[in-house]
Amino acid sequence: MQDVVPAGSAPAGWEGVRVPRYDRDEVARAAGYASWQEAVGATADLSQQEAARRLGVSHPTVRAWRADLGVGVAAARPSGEQLKAAFRADASDERHGSANGYRNLGCRCERCTGAWTGYQRARRDVGR
Repeated sequence: MQDVVPAGSAPAGWEGVRVPRYDRDEVARAAGYASWQEAVGATADLSQQEAARRLGVSHPTVRAWRADLGVGVAAARPSGEQLKAAFRADASDERHGSANGYRNLGCRCERCTGAWTGYQRARRDVGR
């Protein structure tokens, strides 16, 4: 069975494309499980690709089903800006005093600024 991707609900270029649609319980029964929830739970320790092979669906389908049940979904990770802010707030972090702290983590403390200045000076002196 296939569905047509409706306009406005898909990425650009995907409107009107035919994609497979699976009846979750039908797929589960064909694979030997009573329900799709049981199938997803029973294959939760497998990779998405292996679970997809076992259930006879695509691995993005397995990913979507797992997300619907909250199975194998990683906790939200902090954003880059949150990580940078946490670094700048923690003066005891060993990355302070490094060019990385200044350039990549955006810290402008005296130690990081000094490390960045020294790094740039060394790079400039190599060319002389």
